[in-house]
Amino acid sequence: MLGSYIAAGLAGAAAVSATPVAQWGPPHGYSPSGSQGWGAPSNTASASSAGQTPFTFPLPNGFPTVNNALLHDIAEAAHGSLPNAPLATHLSAGSVTIFELIAFNEIFEVAFFSSLINNITNNVHGFEIPSQVLRTYVLDTLTAVLAQEETHFLGANGILNASGNAGIEPCKYVFPTADFDSAIGLARTFTDVVLGTLQDAQAGLAANGDAEYIPLIGSVEGQEGEQNGYYRSLLSLIPSAAPFLTRSAAPFAFSALNQNFVVPGSCPGSANNLLFKSIPVFAPLTVETQNIQLKDQAITFSVKTNSSDSDIASYSVVFINQQNVPVVAPITNIHTNGDVVTFDAFYPAATLIADALTIAAVTKSKGPFASVPDVAAATLFGPGLIEIN
Repeated sequence: MLGSYIAAGLAGAAAVSATPVAQWGPPHGYSPSGSQGWGAPSNTASASSAGQTPFTFPLPNGFPTVNNALLHDIAEAAHGSLPNAPLATHLSAGSVTIFELIAFNEIFEVAFFSSLINNITNNVHGFEIPSQVLRTYVLDTLTAVLAQEETHFLGANGILNASGNAGIEPCKYVFPTADFDSAIGLARTFTDVVLGTLQDAQAGLAANGDAEYIPLIGSVEGQEGEQNGYYRSLLSLIPSAAPFLTRSAAPFAFSALNQNFVVPGSCPGSANNLLFKSIPVFAPLTVETQNIQLKDQAITFSVKTNSSDSDIASYSVVFINQQNVPVVAPITNIHTNGDVVTFDAFYPAATLIADALTIAAVTKSKGPFASVPDVAAATLFGPGLIEIN
């Protein structure tokens, strides 16, 4: 029906034919660098890292351009279709930004899983799965995930288009992983951030007067949680990380995507989207401490800055975990080497039972902070992503 997700998703579609994922061509879009990946300790990955071949759209089947035949193929692979309910013809500016960020993340995920499936299918070094039974199961699962992320992207852009707003266009991407295990670890971490950011989206939609979309976001949140239980199982972790998953905020998600995956200057149409005008991209915060366990400990971070040591000492590190009040820690043990500054902050992880994702940020004030959005509003460097359990 006119104004539905499907009609909006078909806007401007060209005639294309679907190409099965298993027939994709040469490996592309992965890093040969051996980096530990986004969110891992000593994470030094950058979207401008040398030696990587950027992943570019369209996919071999023409996506993100779709027609009726391709939409049907995607729905079958995703085990479900886009919703067919009518869409609102008006969104508040804040809600436009919310759906732009969702689409921005979803098209990144389409790129990531497309590249991962391609690397497994072509037995790229590091992505081989010796067991044929397990390999088939992994590819079947990831093929469904890919189609589900395509559907999420089309749905978010459909909501934007129906309300008279430009949709998000794909950027170019790099992925700081060089083997299957690190790719799944990366998927686990960025899905954790997605799950936290969708909480932020639901709160924003309610505050903006667009509450009719909150159940839709809840359905996506549950679906992403199902995905993450699978990634955790592949990593020999229990599927459910914690009773209350960590809250995030839009600037943390947008910053992490731009810092780690998006090739700078490669996003067409960004001048037409509120997202790029209203959400900041923070300076990176690197977690230097490796193999962080559930214990009270000092954690070492680093940043690139020309700020003086006295300025750094006046900042704070804030730890966000689960649904707890953010923990503020003073910065200690400052060392400067050129424009790289390393420092410590004490994190009482065991005292807090801070399993699952922790988001760290360097703020310009010492707080206290009542909420995650309050932390984001005061952040200078971040996010630093820590996974325990």
